Parts: sequence; C-alpha cells; structure tokens
Amino acid sequence: MIRTEEIYDAATDDAAFDRLASTLAEAVGARSGVLHWGRAPHHVAEISYSGYFSEAQMAAYDRDFQDDDIWGAALNRIEAANRVWNIEALVPSQAYEGSRIYNEWIRGMGDDTYRCLGGVIRQDGTTGNIGLHRGRAQRPFSEREVRAIQDSVGHIGRMFGIRGKLDRANHYGRSLHATLDLVGHAVFTLRPDGALIDCNSRADALLRRADALTTRQRQLKARDPRDDEALQAALRAAAARQGGQASAIFIHREQGLPYMLSIASVRVGMDRQIVAIATDPADRDLSIASRIRALYGLTRAEAEVAEALCAGRGLEELSQERGVALHTVRTQIKNIYAKLDCSRQSELVARIGALPRLSGCGDQD
Repeated sequence: MIRTEEIYDAATDDAAFDRLASTLAEAVGARSGVLHWGRAPHHVAEISYSGYFSEAQMAAYDRDFQDDDIWGAALNRIEAANRVWNIEALVPSQAYEGSRIYNEWIRGMGDDTYRCLGGVIRQDGTTGNIGLHRGRAQRPFSEREVRAIQDSVGHIGRMFGIRGKLDRANHYGRSLHATLDLVGHAVFTLRPDGALIDCNSRADALLRRADALTTRQRQLKARDPRDDEALQAALRAAAARQGGQASAIFIHREQGLPYMLSIASVRVGMDRQIVAIATDPADRDLSIASRIRALYGLTRAEAEVAEALCAGRGLEELSQERGVALHTVRTQIKNIYAKLDCSRQSELVARIGALPRLSGCGDQD
C-alpha cells in the first residue's frame, strides 16, 4: 500500500525524496525503481534511485546509454501523460531483447532487468518520470499493481510541482544574492524594527571586520555611540515613512574615512523593509547611479536613466542618447517609479537628490 503522506513528505524533505523510489518499488514488489523530475522533458533537476544499481552503473547509463533507452523513448512519444503503463504494451519483448541498452548495459553488467512499470507525469511546469523494474525470471506486473501506482500519480505530480516551485524560489534567492554581490556596496535588508533579515557578501565582510557596524541580537548597531544614536533614529524614521525617501548618515570607523550609510524604506509585496547601503569612500565607484541601483534594486540601465532624469534630461533626449526606442525609455521610467514608490519626476528628483554626494565625506568629524 502506498501512503500519500510519504509522497508529500518528499515535497519538502530531501531525505524523503531520496527514499521515495524505494518506497514505491516496495509497494508493488519491484526490485528497483527510479523517479526524477525536471523543467522540460529532457531536463533532470532531481533524481531518486532505489539503490539496486550502483552509482558507477548509473553513471555509465547517463554517460553511454541514456540515448538508447527505448523504454524512456516510448514513454516520451505517447501523448497521454499522467498515466502509468506496463511497458511491454509499448515496447514488444523482441524489440527490447534486441536493443543496445539491454545487451550492452543490462546484460553487460550481469543483470536481467526485463519488466518495467513506467509513466510520464506533467504538473505545474515540471515533467517527471517513474520507472519500477523486475527481472526476466520474475512475474509481470499485474493490473492491480498498475492501478496502485496510477492512483498515486496525481499525488506524485503535485509533489514534483512543489519541489519545482521551491527550486525556482531557491534559484531566485541565489540569483538575488549574486546580483547584490555585483553592485559594489554592502547591502543590508532589515525589518521595520531594525532586525537584520539578510545581507550580501560585502555587508557580511563589513560586519566581520567590526570596525564600524555590528549586530547585537540581530539588530544593526554602530560601534560609535553617537553614530548609533543617529543610526537608530534614521531606521525609525525609515520605518515610519510611507514613501521611498532615503536618508544618509556617516558611520565612523577605527581607521580611515567614515562609511556613508544610505537608508530607505522599500515595499516588498504588502510589507515594508528597510534597505541600508554602506558605501566606502575608498571604493572607486561612488556614483549616485551605483548607489540607487543597490538601494532600490534598479537595473544598471534604470539607474542610469534615473540619474539622467535628475539631471533634467527629457524622454526623447534619453532615447537618442541611449540609442533605444522611446517606448523602452518609458518602460524603464515606469519601472523606476514603481521601485522608488513615486509617481512623478519631481518626486523622483527629490528622493534621489536627498542622497548626499560623497566628495565631502572626508571633512566629517
């Protein structure tokens, strides 16, 4: 009997997913099983093996025999997805016995895998495959066993869909971190109460240096008491704002020029978060475009357009200067307004203009 909770456990538990092929195989008396899903028919994101074949044997399959798998090819050709088949109904025994995969891989390693219960499962943008196997001397799969797996196909498909969504979310998170690491500044994201949510690699390195900023009970703090008083006031002000206005303060360190900390409240879905960007005046790129790109999540092109708008450039002038269509510039401006939570160019200019230039930071006490 196949328990649905074991299938859904595999949606979020990697160890349960690894065991699932064995669980399904045992439920119908198969001696081996394989289960995998991907985002396209020929893509494999994750795979669960029952362990009957060794890793070396499976590596040989992936390397040398995958394209000759006539069982898999037959399943991929049929139009009826989300159905389990007794493969002998799709691939005659004579065809399998004459195949390269049977003679060179199966028999080549002294095995006699001959029977298969398999299907293709498509759900929520994922394509999965299931294969349960018996040897030639074992009895064929019965209709009852086919129905038992068929009854679980919907649950398996939903499990694939959940793992696919989680994989996309994880990929998005990795991509976001990689993007933040490229902006050239230390980026902190905070809850409205000042608790640290996340930071990029530069921000993590800054905290580990502990020469200006640190965390206590996940609260972002400045080492200098006067700076910390200003920092906490700026965070409280950002949390109270309804718009995307930004403020900036200096955070002194033990040696060298102080950091410039730009702070803004940004909307994330229905919630608000605080973004703090620490800029080192010793860095080469101190431009407003670079800072607003990090602060508000703008693309490089959007940041350059925003800076140009603040300098008084018009839409047609921007279109000609950048060599892009007027429609493209309008789309970029629409995206900029959405990310800065404003609706007019005057608001945009005011918010970006509130960020102090960094050329005079060396004169600060």
